[in-house]
Amino acid sequence: MGEVIDTVRVYPPIPRAGRVLAVAAALCAAPAVIWGVQSFETVVGMPMILGSLSAAVPLLARDSTDFRPACLVFGCGLLAFSVLVLPYRMFTLAPAGIVLLTAASCTRPEPGRLPLLIGTLVSATTLGFAGWDIGTTWTAPWSQ
Repeated sequence: MGEVIDTVRVYPPIPRAGRVLAVAAALCAAPAVIWGVQSFETVVGMPMILGSLSAAVPLLARDSTDFRPACLVFGCGLLAFSVLVLPYRMFTLAPAGIVLLTAASCTRPEPGRLPLLIGTLVSATTLGFAGWDIGTTWTAPWSQ
């Protein structure tokens, strides 16, 4: 009788840059959640919240074989969704889609520095503008 050998497949881990960019994509979608909650009575409230929450789905991946397809699918989905509903001003999900695509690009064998640079630049710009916009909106009643 032959021996039964128990084999365990070892999957490659998610690179740190990809994980950081996926967290940055979830943070880029956070202002869209705030805007979706404020406009929940309108037609754009619930799709905005669901789209924002879908930006965090790639963070649930355990290894890079699941992480890269999740980033590609949800990144392209957020970009397509934000283009289709552009008349409803739901373009705020586009930066999260771009950052998710750069996170997927960071899991390639030789990614280089460009995806990390683009993802960091888009994240910082989005969060800076969102902070400025939310700050001026919330402090407007007291500035008059």
